[in-house]
Parts: sequence; C-alpha cells; structure tokens
Amino acid sequence: MDAVIFDYDGTLVHLNIDFGAMRRDVEEALDAHGIEPEDLKGLYILEMIDEATGQISEKSPLEGSTFYRRSHEIVTQHELAAAKEGKILPGVVQMLGLLRKRGVKVGVITRNCDKAVKMVFPHIESLCDVYIPRDGVSRVKPHPDHLAMALERLGLENAERALMVGDHVLDVEGGKRMKMKTAGVLTGKTTRQQFTEAGADFILNDATRILDHVFGESML
Repeated sequence: MDAVIFDYDGTLVHLNIDFGAMRRDVEEALDAHGIEPEDLKGLYILEMIDEATGQISEKSPLEGSTFYRRSHEIVTQHELAAAKEGKILPGVVQMLGLLRKRGVKVGVITRNCDKAVKMVFPHIESLCDVYIPRDGVSRVKPHPDHLAMALERLGLENAERALMVGDHVLDVEGGKRMKMKTAGVLTGKTTRQQFTEAGADFILNDATRILDHVFGESML
C-alpha cells in the first residue's frame, strides 16, 4: 500500500456524539419551514440538511440560506460538546508516525468540523499528509468527492494502492466505490458481521492493527 486514508470519529478518536439529539434539533428547525422530517428520514443528517435546504430555497432562497446556516450551527454545537470529552485512541499517534516513517502517505477525512477535530487532536495535521474536515469539501463522504480530493492531494494515481480505514460501513462503501482496499475497525458501533456484509477487505479490532495485518509490521 502506498497510502492509507483514515476516518476520524470512532477510528482515530473516541467521540460520543449524540446523533439522535442532533437529528431532533435539526428536525425542529425543519418544522419552522414546513418540511416534514419523516420525508427525509432515510438520509444522514448533513444530507438531510442539504436536501431540505434545496426544498426551502425553491420557495425562498433567503429562508433556505437561513435554515442551512442554523442547521450547521446545531450540528457544530453537538460536535463541540462531544469534543470536550473526546480522546485519541491508544496507539494512534505512534501508528500514524510509523506509517509515514515507512514512506506510507497518510490522509484523514471526516464529516466533523475542523474546530471540533482540533479540540481533541490539535496536532493532527503534523501527523498526516492530507487532512480534509467537513469545512474543506463541498460534499462529504460517502459522496466520492471527499475521497477523490484526498487521493488527488496525496498524488496517488492508482487508488488500488490505497487503503480506506473506518468504523462505519459508509467508509467501506466509499472506499470500494473508489476501487480502494478497505478496512473496517471495531472501535465504533459497526459489527464484524456488518463489515463482512459490506465487503471490507480487512476487519480489525482497531486502526493500529493495520501495521501487522496489512503491512506485516508491529509497533513494538
């Protein structure tokens, strides 16, 4: 492998974001604009905001802009609240350093905002070659633009030489869409069975295990 791209929340750090409360708060904002939350139930929160913004903007661009701004403020507030209790997972800093020492390019992409990331992991950019939070891309993963931007900035022409590592099936699905190898880690809420069904190439207890399972090395 020439490069490894990591998810952030649940993969490199532990964050207990209350996505249920986040969704309810955004849905309350939807009510004020006459949008039925049930119609957007199948979407992730950020995608729900984008879809609702489009619907509201058809009637009033100003209201659409207001809703978009308010909804992202809600999302950011929840992210910052969780970041106050967030922790970098054991061995992650050492693992990232060893990968780069071995000449492997490292990227980190996340749906979280930069401010929340830096509260938990202030030196993250010093440990990777590419770091793209939500603020740095128009369309976040699982949209292919997020991973495509990371691969381009890493200068990697052959995506098959890259590994996507994440704690959610959307990370596996996104990596496979780009023809990358994929690794699911069990430090989030996704089960081994779910990763198997998603077609992950590797299923690891935590992200540090890629050193021996993928690269045949150890941190010891």
